[in-house]
Amino acid sequence: MEWVFLEETDSTNRVAKELARQGAPHGTAVLAKRQTAGRGRLGRAFFSPEGGLYLSVILYPQCPPEDRVLMTPMAAVAVCRALEQVCGVSAGIKWVNDLYLGGKKLCGILCEGCGDAVIVGIGLNLYTPEGGFPAEIPATALDVPVGRRVLAEAIRQQLLQPGEFLAEYRERCLLLGKTVTVHPVAGEAYAARAVELDDRCRLVVESCRGREALDSGEVSVRF
Repeated sequence: MEWVFLEETDSTNRVAKELARQGAPHGTAVLAKRQTAGRGRLGRAFFSPEGGLYLSVILYPQCPPEDRVLMTPMAAVAVCRALEQVCGVSAGIKWVNDLYLGGKKLCGILCEGCGDAVIVGIGLNLYTPEGGFPAEIPATALDVPVGRRVLAEAIRQQLLQPGEFLAEYRERCLLLGKTVTVHPVAGEAYAARAVELDDRCRLVVESCRGREALDSGEVSVRF
């Protein structure tokens, strides 16, 4: 079994987790036209109307557990490569897990562990939904003719054979050199300058607090 196609589900990541627990092999993918309970990072809801590509791929990474933190940046580059291959679109990456196009969010990625597996969840806006995106969501869509299954398979193939990705992640990162607002998991937000990405794909920032490498929390920026 390589593919599970669904018209609607609560969450493709949930379905993929169930399949992984049942022994689904490396590369098994779940694709839905819409989600009723899509999730993003930090437990947030993920807007998942019809018109998007909602994909979860089961991977069994051959790396030490501590290196699994690199699965999210690897997946971000994989999606960017597939978009260029299939659609001729060049997307940028907002650390750590969002793809942007024209200053607006195009795609979100959520990687979750499940035993020996990592579930790579991808929500990508193919078409602008009827009535547009909610005002509070600065989002955009590809809005170009593309087959959902064709693009999903291209993404799956890129995830299965990623190769080196860190240099490309750095090249596509939209934050480097910019003033950002850091939102720690705990504590007050503060302004900083994003200066580099280290080899663990942590965002290195400089602020009145000094120089630090972020491996949690979020950052925001005005594009």
